[in-house]
Amino acid sequence: MTYVETIKKGKKEYYYLTKNLRIGINKWKKIRVYIGDKKPTKSDIKKFVEEIDRKIESEGLKKSNYSFLSVKDAKTLQVLKESYEDWLKQTSESLRRKLYDDFVIRFTYNTNAIEGNRLTLRQTALILKDKVIPSGIRASDYHEAINGKECLEFLKSYKGGLNDKLLEKVNGVLTKNTDVVHSGRIRFFDVKIEGSTHIPPKHDEVRKHLLNMYKWYSANKNSLHPFELATMIHAKLTWIHPFEDGNGRTARAIMNWILINNDYPMFFIPFEKREEYYLVLEEADKSDYKNYVAKMLQLIIEQIRSYGHKEKKE
Repeated sequence: MTYVETIKKGKKEYYYLTKNLRIGINKWKKIRVYIGDKKPTKSDIKKFVEEIDRKIESEGLKKSNYSFLSVKDAKTLQVLKESYEDWLKQTSESLRRKLYDDFVIRFTYNTNAIEGNRLTLRQTALILKDKVIPSGIRASDYHEAINGKECLEFLKSYKGGLNDKLLEKVNGVLTKNTDVVHSGRIRFFDVKIEGSTHIPPKHDEVRKHLLNMYKWYSANKNSLHPFELATMIHAKLTWIHPFEDGNGRTARAIMNWILINNDYPMFFIPFEKREEYYLVLEEADKSDYKNYVAKMLQLIIEQIRSYGHKEKKE
């Protein structure tokens, strides 16, 4: 994010062009270029933007790498993110809470519906917001709704790393009080995915693949664009399929944990777009990630824009 910063020294004001540059997860470096003691014009700012970019290069600071995002896509996402953050800062605490609660309901409804949960969006809201149990619903559907909210609350406050313990905790919360026999346990048996051409790894290969995923995450978490990092981990997790059940829900939750850890908004896969989602995931299962990342990018952009705030210009 680049902005004009005013610094007072005694009675005088001095203007700087400032850019906050990410150099790692939750690690930032502030780069400043002095403009002068007069408020800069738009043409001044444009000139100093070029200077600040040269300074970044001269100091050897790395910008995020992209494997599948175009530079244009990354800029669009960054502008939307900054516009959303600025808008959010201007809203009241009560409105921010309402927005978060609404997201929890929509995320929980959609992630569960994709996996066969029969609750409607309205029923999910009744359970999570109004504490009402709708008549005629299945017990497992009710518990999956409660579990979805509990999982997001846990991930919001989780400060550890990506490891077996985290995955088992998330899966355990998501499948608690359901028919899953080995809830929260990395599988020790082979599985098949109904309706999918993908055959998950044999049970005795699961931990090896998880270890490789953790190593990949550690090697890329400070350099790869956070959105790509999050969506790639989602794809890798669904490919490994490390649990008896709840693998998709676990992967979507972990993806959002990576996003919020990198100060990006969370998003959900809409139930009505599940066929498109499954199609691009099948491509990702074959190591073809381009369409998969593009689809996920489209979804997060649509959802950020749905809040109706004013966007900055790129």
